[in-house]
Formats: sequence, C-alpha cells, structure tokens
Amino acid sequence: MTITQEPVAVSIDTILLATDFSGASEKAASYAKAIARRFGSTLEMVHVVDPSAVAICDEVAGCIPPPSNVSSKDADQGRMQASFVEAGVVTKSFTTEGHDPAQTLLQIAHQHHADLIVAGTQSKTGVERLFLGSTAEKLIRTAEFPVLTIGPSAAWPAEGPLEFRCIVYATDFSTQSAKAARYALAFATQHGARLCCCYVENTEAEVPAMRANSTADFTEALQSMMPESGPDAYRPEFFVEHGDPAEGILTLAHRVGADLIVLGPRKASFWLKYVNRGLTPSVLAEAKCPVLTIS
Repeated sequence: MTITQEPVAVSIDTILLATDFSGASEKAASYAKAIARRFGSTLEMVHVVDPSAVAICDEVAGCIPPPSNVSSKDADQGRMQASFVEAGVVTKSFTTEGHDPAQTLLQIAHQHHADLIVAGTQSKTGVERLFLGSTAEKLIRTAEFPVLTIGPSAAWPAEGPLEFRCIVYATDFSTQSAKAARYALAFATQHGARLCCCYVENTEAEVPAMRANSTADFTEALQSMMPESGPDAYRPEFFVEHGDPAEGILTLAHRVGADLIVLGPRKASFWLKYVNRGLTPSVLAEAKCPVLTIS
C-alpha cells in the first residue's frame, strides 16, 4: 500500500471534549485546552448522562454511578469552562441525556462539524468499566473523524499551546493505518516533530497483516507509505519491532520519548474478550502519552 501524496495540513477548528468530570476527564480537558490554543480552535465541552447506568448501578454492589448531583456537576462544568476562557479559548458547553453516550456524542460531533474528539479513559474492572470505559472505546470504533484518547498512564500536558516533538506512527499495513499515516505526517510537518514509523512483526498472530522474509522487507514497505518528497526538515525514521504488537509500540514510544502515538485501529481488535485483548485497547491502557486513532 503506497501513499504518494504530500502530507496535508491538519486544521482543527472545532474540538469536542467528552467529559464526565472525573479525574480522567480533567486530564483530557487539559489536552483539549492545549490543542485548542495551538490551533485556535473552538472547544465544545459535552457531558452525556446515561439514566440507565444510574438505575443499574443502584442494584450492583460496589458500582460507582456517574455524577448525578446537579449542583456539583454545574460547579465542575463552570470551573472547567472558566479555565478555558482564562486561557483565551472560545468555549461552549452542553449537557444532555442519552442511553448510548458514545452515539449521542457522535451525533453532536456531526451536527457541529467537529474536527477532533478528545476523551479520557480509565483502567476499570467489572460494571464500572462497562459504563465508563465503553464510551471511549465505542468512539474509537465508530467515529469517522480522529479521536484523541488520554489513557490513565498518560502524563499531564505542559501549560501553553500543545507542541508535539516526537510522534510514533504504528502500521499494520491495513486501510485504516494508511489513512492514519497522513495525520502522522501532517502533525510531524506542522510541528517540526521527529516521526518514527514502525511495524511490529507478530510471529504468533493467527492472521498476520503482512508476511515478509526479513526486516529489510518491512522497512521497505514502511518507506513505500511515505511521500516521495517533502520538506528538508521532514525525515521519517523506520523501525521494525518483533513480538507482541502493543508491547512493541509502547517500548518504541518509551525509547524515543514519544509525546503522541498515531494508530489506525482495526475494529476487530475490540471484540476478543471485550477490551482485555487487542492492540488498540492495550496501547491506550499503558501509553505514557495521548493516542490518536483514525478509523
């Protein structure tokens, strides 16, 4: 699969921040604010309350329902919005109900022509994960535009406009990952960032995305996905790792000090034992930086 186009500039005019006012949402909000300052974006903060989750949680021991105290929620929303305004970010906020929060968020994103969805996620187990974690996971599976997910291990961003210095782009040579390549290229070019392109050869996979005889074959395939020419400052590097794909990507990201990982997630990766297996969920759970997914 070859990409011969020049990388397109990324324009992010509208950011949709999905929030439930949890700690994970606070961190995601910090990234959304930093990106909005970098691109001059309008930031739309959306809180979707799922009435059915509250009802079922009442019947499950140990389940922590979503925030339902109106005054507390309003205070959190006002505080978060005030921090955006103080940073000079044009901000709008919405609160609505929906039995399928992810679908509701996607409808709002389409209606408001969002260019990017930002969401936080937490490492949860049992019923609480089913309610809180599934929203970000469904966004990644079904969104037609980029989703920036801030996992539980991601560091907090520095104050000021967000600048990416090192980007890891991981591919399995699928259609989705080829589409993601253009975003990785564009961000790297616009930010003057180091771009590390990688493929992880998983010899234990039942259906490998690609078979080749040597590291050189994979490197050549990676190079074929890059534009034939580009700015002098744009010099992508190519890495071939071996073993578990998630571990390979995370190890490389740690080694090069990545502050962004770009993936084109395969939808099938979410279906084995919910999210306990699969490349994208594993990377989201352990990444020390945000993960940008393009479906």
